[in-house]
Amino acid sequence: MRRPASAPLSRTLPLYLLIAALPFCDFLQTGIVAFNAAPVMGGIGASPEEFSAIATLYGVVAIGAIAMHRWLVERLGWRRLLLAASALFALGAVVCGLAGGLLQFGLGRSLMALGCASFMTAGRVLVNHIPASPRRFTGIRFFAAGLAWGIAAGPLLASLALAASGWRAAFLLLPLPALLLALLSAWQVDDRRSIEREALAPSQPIALLVLMGGSFLLLHGLQRSGFDFFADGRPLAALAAFGLPALGLSAWLARRARRPLIRIADLAQRRYLAGLAVFGLCYLLLGANNLVLPVLLQRAMGLPLELVGRFLGLGALAGVASWIVLARLLPRSPGPTRYYLAGFGALLLSAWQLSHLSESADPLRSVLPALLLNGAFVIVTLATTAMQAFQTLQRDERIFSHANQVKNMLAQFGIAAGTALATLCLQWRSTVRFDRLAESLSPSNPALAATLEQLTRHLSGLRNPAEAAQLATAQLGQQVMQEATWMAALDYFHLVTLVAAGCLALVLVARLAQKAGAARRRRCLRVASR
Repeated sequence: MRRPASAPLSRTLPLYLLIAALPFCDFLQTGIVAFNAAPVMGGIGASPEEFSAIATLYGVVAIGAIAMHRWLVERLGWRRLLLAASALFALGAVVCGLAGGLLQFGLGRSLMALGCASFMTAGRVLVNHIPASPRRFTGIRFFAAGLAWGIAAGPLLASLALAASGWRAAFLLLPLPALLLALLSAWQVDDRRSIEREALAPSQPIALLVLMGGSFLLLHGLQRSGFDFFADGRPLAALAAFGLPALGLSAWLARRARRPLIRIADLAQRRYLAGLAVFGLCYLLLGANNLVLPVLLQRAMGLPLELVGRFLGLGALAGVASWIVLARLLPRSPGPTRYYLAGFGALLLSAWQLSHLSESADPLRSVLPALLLNGAFVIVTLATTAMQAFQTLQRDERIFSHANQVKNMLAQFGIAAGTALATLCLQWRSTVRFDRLAESLSPSNPALAATLEQLTRHLSGLRNPAEAAQLATAQLGQQVMQEATWMAALDYFHLVTLVAAGCLALVLVARLAQKAGAARRRRCLRVASR
């Protein structure tokens, strides 16, 4: 980079802001799209199945862009790449904000994927451009802070824009952070290339097409599972049966190539693979919770969508506070065990609180603390894993970039899998709960007759007696469905409580095994010294 290692903070701050702006923009747009799903579908006239197809399209394009990130850096240079990515991101957001139909919105999301898919990789690799010193950890602090603020700002901005001007306003505001990103990129990075052209990896279109084809099959299967799994799961099994081998074939092609797009063989290290497993679990839980929490707040508790966004944004602010504390502790005490215990402990407490909600619970007193704990879990576990997983891969910038690319491609699958599993869980438990509740609605139940009579009298002032009776029956059915959704969400968080408890147990077992191994090594050294 242009600034020397000894430059004061006032001169290096623009670089730190660039590093923070990259993950911020990525998670900001992710939060806006997730929060605005229902309003967007209504605005462009899309069914849930069609909207899920757009999500699949975004994921496939994003995975292709992430896979090509290092290849593009080596040919275009950092400045050209980031300027082009910022422009595509802004253009895509404008197209989405002005879209009048499904095709236009799909085009906008594809352009956004081409632009922002590799923001996370770029931000983290730029941190390693800072010479090894306390300044590099400052770069990490800005990167994680940008991520945490992006998670919090997405639903907050979307809810405020929805209340003021509609869902389109949130997309039309995204060119502003994209412009800031472009200005910082033009100022702080250049296009100098340190790799000789004969050492550059070739484009390898076949391997890329196999990767994107396998990604499409798997992501499409995950997106369709919410609609087809219980009706006929055989097409979904077929998609997985072809998608997973295709992804394996792309990895095999990468291992065989002399200069692959991503050097898979160099990433086969125990610490990194363990980190990928934790990343995968965290992204799966992130995708699942991001689906269930709005369902609990809006459909089960009856809160308006604008208020739901503010609750989610406030809860995510706990991640910002958690990172402030974590950034102070890590330099003095880098051991990961205590942070994993804190992160999964926060998840356990959050899920336990949400699984024991009563129907009369005050969202501010009962739900918001759980959302704060969930926000702390996301940042503490992701930041701790990021600090641990890449320790042995930072000496070679190209390998470090490839490691981040693989992790960010995994994030696309993890979030999609979490969303699919949460959808299936809610469908299953809602059906079970609805069937049990419906058993109590038999005509012989005196409470049912009294309730229908009360509702009919209440509605008779607005409708004739026949219509009032029909509306009373429909309203009672809606209340039963709301109750079933409520109970299904509580069942889901019971399951998350068990998952968090299992993760805590694994962390403790791993720590005990590590201590036992260290003790054995010390005994062996003492014996050898004699």
